[in-house]
Amino acid sequence: MKYLLDVNALIAWGHNVQTWQHASIHAWGATIPPQHMSTCAITELGFLRVSMAHYGLDLAAAEKTLALVKRDVHGYIDTLPAPRLARWVLSHKHTTDAYLCQLAAANGMRLATFDTSIKDAAVFRIP
Repeated sequence: MKYLLDVNALIAWGHNVQTWQHASIHAWGATIPPQHMSTCAITELGFLRVSMAHYGLDLAAAEKTLALVKRDVHGYIDTLPAPRLARWVLSHKHTTDAYLCQLAAANGMRLATFDTSIKDAAVFRIP
């Protein structure tokens, strides 16, 4: 199986602030070939945004941290289809999650996430 890593998975990979998530993503990631884990423009931008806004990094430091994550995550989805959001989207809060599920499914992947609120068949909950 191949996986598109959600923003929260990338954050857990690159920032050791939520100890259980950091340990979980690295333990799980060690069982997955690096070429079976991917990012995309949306998840990378989300990583940069959260790294700067929540962790206080400047852009250069956030990009350096993302580069460290990408040493272990080798895939990248560079073709983004037009959104066709799932029917479970009931508010603006779910649009990006639904799109990432769509993107993962369109590429024969699952969206690897810690988010328990996403109710989509494309989701894989990181243990």
